[in-house]
Amino acid sequence: MIEDINLKNAEVSAILTMVLDEVQGIYSLKEENWHYELARLKNTLIMSLYMMNERVQDINKIAGLIMEADAKKGES
Repeated sequence: MIEDINLKNAEVSAILTMVLDEVQGIYSLKEENWHYELARLKNTLIMSLYMMNERVQDINKIAGLIMEADAKKGES
């Protein structure tokens, strides 16, 4: 289960890196292209945040399972 958490954390990190790359790319553009790129960034952010939310929910489920297993071990 820890491996699953590590995988989900790696996915979230990759998504964050993608978003940061998009933001940094806008600063290298000429001002007349910013409007188009900002609209594109908005779409990327919405999709990325939704994806990160799914990964965080998965991490929370896995963490809950780990805590339940630990609690059962403590009861034994």
